[in-house]
Amino acid sequence: MRKRFFVFIGIWMFALTLAAAAAEEPSSPVYYQDQAVVLLYHDVAESFKPGQPNDSTVTVEQFREHLKMLKDKGFRIVTMDDFLGFMLEGKKLPANAVVLTFDDGYESFYRTAFPVLREFGATASNFIVGVSSDLFNPDAEPHLTWEQMRELKSSGMGIFSHTYDMHRYVRTDSEGREGPALTSRFYLEQKRRQETETEYRRRISTDLAFMEKRLHQELGPQRKLLAFPYGANRKEVVEEGDRLGIEMYFTIEEGMNNRGSRFVRRINAGEPYMSAEALWYHLGKYF
Repeated sequence: MRKRFFVFIGIWMFALTLAAAAAEEPSSPVYYQDQAVVLLYHDVAESFKPGQPNDSTVTVEQFREHLKMLKDKGFRIVTMDDFLGFMLEGKKLPANAVVLTFDDGYESFYRTAFPVLREFGATASNFIVGVSSDLFNPDAEPHLTWEQMRELKSSGMGIFSHTYDMHRYVRTDSEGREGPALTSRFYLEQKRRQETETEYRRRISTDLAFMEKRLHQELGPQRKLLAFPYGANRKEVVEEGDRLGIEMYFTIEEGMNNRGSRFVRRINAGEPYMSAEALWYHLGKYF
């Protein structure tokens, strides 16, 4: 009798072990581990307007299909805090981790994308241009208001810096050439010369610092992150950003992200041609 009892216990424990092992097995394929994909969007429109440029725009239905594809294929959308913990602090992420980001701070993030994100229980972060939210421009596409951003942040969305007023092109020489404001030296018309190194550094440092100040004033304490306008970058920007405490820099270079890097690669998902199927195919190039 005693022997039968121990045999029964052994079989029962073996069954429990098999069940536990089965529970630990992933329910979907693992495409990558200890890495993260970061997707880049800009604008989400209700529909495309005939005869108007739709670059860097997806429709709300496209965006919904993107999120559905990510869910159905077993990707895990993670928060920016989780991503930063992985990249900078050695914390773990689930397999197939994806971070959603938007650039430019268009109001469509609140009115069009946000409801879809809530529908899927997903979070995303938007890198905003401060001046576009502080000063109303009737000729520009509507941008997020600070009130909308406070609601977004309270719902788990992230709001970070795309500079205060450096998302534009400026004149760089006497012949009228232009370059991105963050990475180019202004041509000073009255002085008939370019900015000096000192003047240039002071300008970009002041802009980045003021943007962080506005974010803190309106949204409270948060991590300091910067997305380069137009993806343009140079060492002076990073040096001044580091001095201000910026932790990570978001580029438009495509690829996977590995722990320890402070420069984030982002895969462009926000174009009119990017169907859910096309996005799935495009992601497959990187894992």
